[in-house]
Amino acid sequence: MTHDDATPTPRGTPVPPRTAVISGATGGVGPAVAARFARGGCALALPVRSDVAAARERYPDALVLPADLTDPADAREVARRAEAELGSIDAVVHVAGGFGMRSALELDANDLERQLSLNLRTAAYLTGAVAPAMAERGRGAIVGLSAAAASVGGANLAAYAASKAALEGYLRSVRAELAPKGVTVSIVTPVGPIDTPANREAMRDADPSDWIAAEAVAEALWFLASGSAGARGTELRLTP
Repeated sequence: MTHDDATPTPRGTPVPPRTAVISGATGGVGPAVAARFARGGCALALPVRSDVAAARERYPDALVLPADLTDPADAREVARRAEAELGSIDAVVHVAGGFGMRSALELDANDLERQLSLNLRTAAYLTGAVAPAMAERGRGAIVGLSAAAASVGGANLAAYAASKAALEGYLRSVRAELAPKGVTVSIVTPVGPIDTPANREAMRDADPSDWIAAEAVAEALWFLASGSAGARGTELRLTP
């Protein structure tokens, strides 16, 4: 299914996205994000690194594409397939990422490489593959999911915090380049744990009642991507 662009939209005019590429759809937050964008009327392209068959069963109405987004060639293929099968891409939502804990004094190259690959390279390569067409059309939305550690750090979070800070710096730089071309770039930062199955398993002794719901994160991402209340190209911090 594709949508057509027969009726032109003025450059930079906020319009709800009709198609979206969402990374990390099989992670802890991704299912809520995919559900929110589908409920908003979006056709979805979901790059998936593993368990592609299970993802296709879970998302029968989406275009599930096998891809390792840490590989720029895979990211370009995702953009090509998504445009070919769904039409022009209105939004790209960066949910894919990774978390790791290790003392800053014990980090090795593998620790840094893993966090940078999962939290920065996936977003950079996918943005680089999708954004040029957005800029040419004069519209589009790019939204990234960050973390409070990007600005405040934390014990045993050096590599993770550094990679999320790098993500934020990258997205702000993309915003500076693309805003004049009608493409908006936004960042959502949860300030506190997100209520996901993985976090509940990792923090069994914690009280999740004051955690941030995955659905709240999804709503914030949709809010920025859709131009709701005129909010485009900005940054939101979510608190419990």
